[in-house]
Amino acid sequence: MRPPRHLTALPLAIALCLSGQPVIADDGNPAASRQQLVQFDLPAGPLDASLTAIARQSGRGIVFSAPLTRGLSAPALQGSYSAEQAIDKLLGGSPLRLHITPSGTLSVGPRDEAALELSDIEVGGSRQDAWGPAHSLVARRSATMGKTDMSLLETPQSVSVVTREEMQLRRSDSLADVLGYTAGLISQPNGYSRVADDYRLRGFDIGPRTGSVLRDGMKLQSTQFEGGQEPYGLERVEVLKGAASVLYGQLAPGGLVNILSKRPSQDPLHEIELEYGNHQRRQLATDHSGPLDDEGRFSYRLTALWRDSGSQYDAIDDDKQYIAPAFAWQIDERTRLTLLASHQRTRTTLTPPIRYDITTYSDTPGYKVPYDLFPGEPDYDQYDGTLQTFGYLLERQLGDNLQLRHAARYFESRSDYDYITLNSSSVTGPELSLLTRSYNSREDIATGWTSDTNLQWTLEQGRWQHSLLSGLDYYRKTYDSHRFSGNAPLLDLANPVYGNLPQVNTAIDRGSDLHSRQLGLYLQHQVKLDERWVALFGLRHDWADSDTRNYRDGSRSGTDDSKSTGRVGLVYLARNGLAPYVSYSQSFLPIAGSGSDGRAFLPTEGEQYEIGIRYQPPGRELMLSAALYQLTQSNVLSAIPGADFDEQTGRERSKGLELEAKGQLTPALAITAAYAYTDAHIIDDNNATLEGSRVEGTPYHSASLWLDYRMEAFGLPGLSLGAGARYNGTTHTQPSISDRKIPAYTLFDARISYSLDEHWQLSLKGQNLGDQRYLYCANSCRYGDERSLIGSVSYSW
Repeated sequence: MRPPRHLTALPLAIALCLSGQPVIADDGNPAASRQQLVQFDLPAGPLDASLTAIARQSGRGIVFSAPLTRGLSAPALQGSYSAEQAIDKLLGGSPLRLHITPSGTLSVGPRDEAALELSDIEVGGSRQDAWGPAHSLVARRSATMGKTDMSLLETPQSVSVVTREEMQLRRSDSLADVLGYTAGLISQPNGYSRVADDYRLRGFDIGPRTGSVLRDGMKLQSTQFEGGQEPYGLERVEVLKGAASVLYGQLAPGGLVNILSKRPSQDPLHEIELEYGNHQRRQLATDHSGPLDDEGRFSYRLTALWRDSGSQYDAIDDDKQYIAPAFAWQIDERTRLTLLASHQRTRTTLTPPIRYDITTYSDTPGYKVPYDLFPGEPDYDQYDGTLQTFGYLLERQLGDNLQLRHAARYFESRSDYDYITLNSSSVTGPELSLLTRSYNSREDIATGWTSDTNLQWTLEQGRWQHSLLSGLDYYRKTYDSHRFSGNAPLLDLANPVYGNLPQVNTAIDRGSDLHSRQLGLYLQHQVKLDERWVALFGLRHDWADSDTRNYRDGSRSGTDDSKSTGRVGLVYLARNGLAPYVSYSQSFLPIAGSGSDGRAFLPTEGEQYEIGIRYQPPGRELMLSAALYQLTQSNVLSAIPGADFDEQTGRERSKGLELEAKGQLTPALAITAAYAYTDAHIIDDNNATLEGSRVEGTPYHSASLWLDYRMEAFGLPGLSLGAGARYNGTTHTQPSISDRKIPAYTLFDARISYSLDEHWQLSLKGQNLGDQRYLYCANSCRYGDERSLIGSVSYSW
């Protein structure tokens, strides 16, 4: 049953009804006076929220410690006060007081100054919340699981967060780099991520084509080749592991990747960075943010990047242009509007995917594709794609305990690419040296409209605290793809010569035009008892339909599905920082196409059982986590032997253990460590010989370790050294290939940075320092990136 069409206009209707009064500030010169008066009208509520509001409205930074303010309440504040006066009003009768340094910095600490824990300090105005900067290697809060500002300790499901600080430690250049040290997540080699972000999480595919890559909590890309996300434009990257449809609708069972955009800040920020590396890599990046007026009502962010680079293959460039303007308007003390936009252009070439039996790792007879050979055609293979977004985020405090959040975004991608494929290639000829190839020529246009509107109601009843969330989201996407393919000229591996270009036949268009819609209603209840027990309940119902027209014969096919999903979880918060939890969650993902009987496929469904524990020692910048899970997906497509149709009889199960550690072991030594054991197997298939086979591309064991050390103890306070290793265990390719074991590999990375002063910094980064040659296979195979060295100089003010 499909809901009424007029429901899809509800988010816009709510947004248009909002209004508010502007903040009133003193007429004096605030730049010259720290005692500027600001008109405050703050409701009674949590102390940390009130301090953050004062910092935002006054434009003054306020330093405070989260453990000290946790559980403390602040009275209502109304009237004109300076920031100092407003803080004093809030702290009256509390065990805390205002501290002011000679330079004018405001901080909140205990009345006994010796008890202040500087290691856990956060900064008001840019204080850590679920959407903004973490100012730390350790994220304490996230909105990815619950769409609300939740403490990670109170989250009953695995969430890994990579903060901006962690990205800077490793100098990440792609989203694959960013997530390379995340437990349970396996990405394609970096060369592939130049045109696509593609991952397997807990054994299952969560690439963009599954709808599992989100931006700012909303669906973004819907197809595979729309350009990798630029990490320089991101504040943090969060990975929610396992079934998670209850708040996001159509998702693969493995989980999701949610990337959060850089947003405007009241604290002035300016940075410019120049990079140079091997393969003639040249890159210029810049980032600017700050207030636009004295009252702090308007602020901006402008992030941009330009790169001109080659790669380990002479035929493949790695060029990119990226710009992301953002604007924030504090309409009044209860209403905030943020506009976010981005434009990205990627010019590169696909690394041709190949079958395992023609790689150098296979023992089958015949010549192999060498590691350093580009098996396509340099004068034919090319990729030119643009990706553009524009959207807004609107937050409105409707009352002391009621908050409205509304967001919407438009996305558009245009890609023009020609490439050679070797997926089903073999070697022929008298010496088995002639490589068979296919050509592909494509023009793709993808668009997406998405909106999400929810209401959050919080209340306290004695020993109980409740947070109720109800919302509606809508997602409409189109994907118009024109595809032409055919046989390409052979390549002699014994004597490869380029220039024998394919003759493209445009008479047969194998593409299609897809239109799909998803509408979901969701409800979530988080309840806390005695500040110790936290229970989370979630329920959602989705309506999803799609219509596809095939250009080859004009035929049409469609799906029309509806599904309810749920989630339940329980957390215990111990006084020593331990937080054990248990949870159950579900997912669903509609599947396009039909079986041999002409009936449309049912959605793939997933369910997960998970138990885990987190540990955050009080007063320490450290987070330890462990999780055990069982994740099953059913209605998996499997091929009918000897037929051109698939059928939906498959079932796959993943069971595993994940361990993560992040934080400061000492004031000078930081650590990021992860380990995952993943047992992912096919448990049902129409081909009985496949039952029990491992899911391809997923190792039993994977691990990573990164250590970063600041050299103050050696009289070099500006010098820091970082080093890391990533281990990927043995994997299997498609079970139809007899020789299918892929060797394990370990990659070593390092970074050295030196701060000349508070403005200038020099850095050198190396990846795969041992120049390890490795292979990754999932559906098809690709060789990994060779060693890379990149130096940079940056100036900030």
